[in-house]
Amino acid sequence: MSIKHAIAIAALLVTSACSSSTEMVPLLSAAGVPLTDPTEAPLRVVTRSTAVHDPLHVRGTGVVYADVETTLGHAIASATVPWAKAHEKAKNAADGWELFVEVTNADAWAEDDRVVFSLAVRATLRQRSGNDYLAQTQASCRQGGIVAPDKGAPIVYGCMMEIGRTLSGWLEGVDLDAVKQ
Repeated sequence: MSIKHAIAIAALLVTSACSSSTEMVPLLSAAGVPLTDPTEAPLRVVTRSTAVHDPLHVRGTGVVYADVETTLGHAIASATVPWAKAHEKAKNAADGWELFVEVTNADAWAEDDRVVFSLAVRATLRQRSGNDYLAQTQASCRQGGIVAPDKGAPIVYGCMMEIGRTLSGWLEGVDLDAVKQ
């Protein structure tokens, strides 16, 4: 467990002691995300959520979703596998690439019998060797469904996969030979 997750859990426990009904949903396991070994891929996905809360509170409820950053990383990594495989023989692919994805906005709320999630990210592609900048973009999603707030993990993950597919399409247009100094 990372220090960030330990602090988030400690904060949640303090909050739980003050309010009687906070329910934490572990997003990674609740969404049924298959875990893969990312070390073999030429594209390493690194996520950060410095500008948003993790765990993510579903406004209007006592539900919070934990592991947002980790789950987003898995969604993007799995969505970009076809691109990474197609480019593993590129002339500058010896050390591969890093896709740094920063969560710039995240929100979740419940209205009536519906739950809605929205995410926005900024993604920067760099070469692993030398950390040379290649390109940057933004992506976002918004998805909702008629489920109880604590049962929305597949909706959140679907939103994250949408971001992953958007980034995979964007990667197709990146000139991998255009290293900007």
